[in-house]
Amino acid sequence: MPLSSRFPSPSLAGRGGAFAPLPAVTLHRLLAARVVLLLAELAMLPWAHHYLDITWPLDKVLGLIALQAGLGLLLWWQTRSARGLGTAGAFAHLLADALILALLVYWSGGEVNPVISLLLVPLILCAVALPWGYGWAMTAVVITLYSLLVFFPAPQTVACGTSAGALSEHLSGMWGNFLITALLVTAVVARLASALREREIELARSREVALRDQHLFALGMQAAAAAHELATPVATLAMTVDDLQADYAGDDELGPALQRMQAQVAQIRTVLGHITAAAGAARSRSGQTESLARWLQQTLEHWHLMRPQSQAPLQLRGAGEPPAVRIDAGLTAALVSLLNNAADASPADVAVEADWDAQQLRVSVLDRGPGLPDDRLARAGYDFVSTKGQTRGLGLALARAGIERLGGTLDVARRDGGGLRATLRWPRQMPSLS
Repeated sequence: MPLSSRFPSPSLAGRGGAFAPLPAVTLHRLLAARVVLLLAELAMLPWAHHYLDITWPLDKVLGLIALQAGLGLLLWWQTRSARGLGTAGAFAHLLADALILALLVYWSGGEVNPVISLLLVPLILCAVALPWGYGWAMTAVVITLYSLLVFFPAPQTVACGTSAGALSEHLSGMWGNFLITALLVTAVVARLASALREREIELARSREVALRDQHLFALGMQAAAAAHELATPVATLAMTVDDLQADYAGDDELGPALQRMQAQVAQIRTVLGHITAAAGAARSRSGQTESLARWLQQTLEHWHLMRPQSQAPLQLRGAGEPPAVRIDAGLTAALVSLLNNAADASPADVAVEADWDAQQLRVSVLDRGPGLPDDRLARAGYDFVSTKGQTRGLGLALARAGIERLGGTLDVARRDGGGLRATLRWPRQMPSLS
């Protein structure tokens, strides 16, 4: 199962806007709150009529409750729909609840009805479930509705025992208390809810990174074991080819084929030797400080030994002398992974650009390959996706893991004219990894 199906994408966290689908658990909570509110309204009708002697037009009140029940069914259908429900849609549902509650209060006594405090319910739900901007918008709505109920008394006010034309100090105090409560709910609850949502996103990102690193570590162990086990068969194959070539040196039919086999085996051994040498050099240089230009040149030289068919010209675009960079094996591995990806996509058209400022260093690897569609581009380096079949984007995942270890980021974007631009960004003062 891809990691994106378990946790939200870090690169997409906070995106989406008003139409981004809300989590299913949030929709279920909103639906449960509406059902509870609807049941409470139905239970209060006979209680208020018999014990508070409140009378109201049943046709209007029951019509409003039926409308609220219909909206509840709509919300239930939206929770089960594949499209889900966006932030703006959830706000519209809560806004409808606030308006229905205000009309119910109006037809059942107005401001003197104690159930007027239920106007806080949509506000609390909005503050908890939606971004803070919607919370403040709902605050303005419920305060306006309460104020309208205060300054435009309901016809049934007399039934509650208070003259419709008199606004007592007690009712004025209730209005002020509601105003303060609404503002406190939005300011405190919305901030706490936002902090909790950010914490959940951070925890999901940490779990995703841990799972990805665990997967990459397992792949690395398998690759190391395969490389170790490959040395003996390759050596045996080389000896066998040498023996066959000696036995059939004068054979016009087998001689050329054996020569090609010998050349291929020699190339395999050379590549393995260069990989081992490059890894040893990276470990020996790890922690040293070197010019960015020199580090890039040496890395490209080692990479070119493994990819002799590809060239990657280097361009330094920063102002002034190239800054010093602390050599790290993970940083080198990240750059090599991007170079391999670019060479696989377009062997004859790979370029490297370096840039810097006072805060960070940037190295971009550019290619002219087929690129990635929008959905895969957004998840590049998180899911093992690629245009190369079985490789499944391992190079980008390795690069992202390596650069994030240094407190940096990997950005993958389309290149003007076709292809991709993969950019490593990391701070000039890298964190200590000891």
